[in-house]
Amino acid sequence: MEFLTIAILHFFAVSSPGPDFIVVTRQSIRSGRSAAIFTSLGIASGILIHSLAAMTGLTYIISSNPLVFFYLKIFGSAYIAYLGLISVLKSSSVDINFSGKPELDSFSSYRIGFITNVLNPKAIVFFITVFSIVLDSSTSIILLGLYGAYMSVATFAWFSFISLAFTNDFIVDKYTKFLPVFEKFLGCILLIIAFQILMYELPKLNG
Repeated sequence: MEFLTIAILHFFAVSSPGPDFIVVTRQSIRSGRSAAIFTSLGIASGILIHSLAAMTGLTYIISSNPLVFFYLKIFGSAYIAYLGLISVLKSSSVDINFSGKPELDSFSSYRIGFITNVLNPKAIVFFITVFSIVLDSSTSIILLGLYGAYMSVATFAWFSFISLAFTNDFIVDKYTKFLPVFEKFLGCILLIIAFQILMYELPKLNG
């Protein structure tokens, strides 16, 4: 029952549109399938970091320290805004070539996914919910580790599916001329997310 609850919560969390989803979609359009899959792997690795942090109590310490959590959100929003600006300012020159060499190497693609997930406040809140409310205090450390591994693998599978969906031949052939415009749109969404976080957090400096 515990696993089923976690699986359902994780499914809704990972499938709901957010920075991770938008970044993988952006990578699919800008850099192709391979780059998007490595970005997905980076996001899945970030899930492992969140799981480890939650298991050791680090997530709770961060969330209970307003100043630390504040700066984490600021850094996260700044990075999201950076990715958004790149999409908005450079997407007009995107070379849609999914069979050729990707714009980013594997490590750079992995790093984008990893940083985006680790600095995602939504992910931190999710793991606080799972590890402090859903799980019982008697849950063994091995079981906690298995739950974290499951969420990491499931996350990688989901975003790999997204990577494949946005780089299949039908979409590429039919919507090639619209993809740069769509990337601009995704960049704007990232900027809006970053702006919302900043507008919510910055007044706390004077609070």
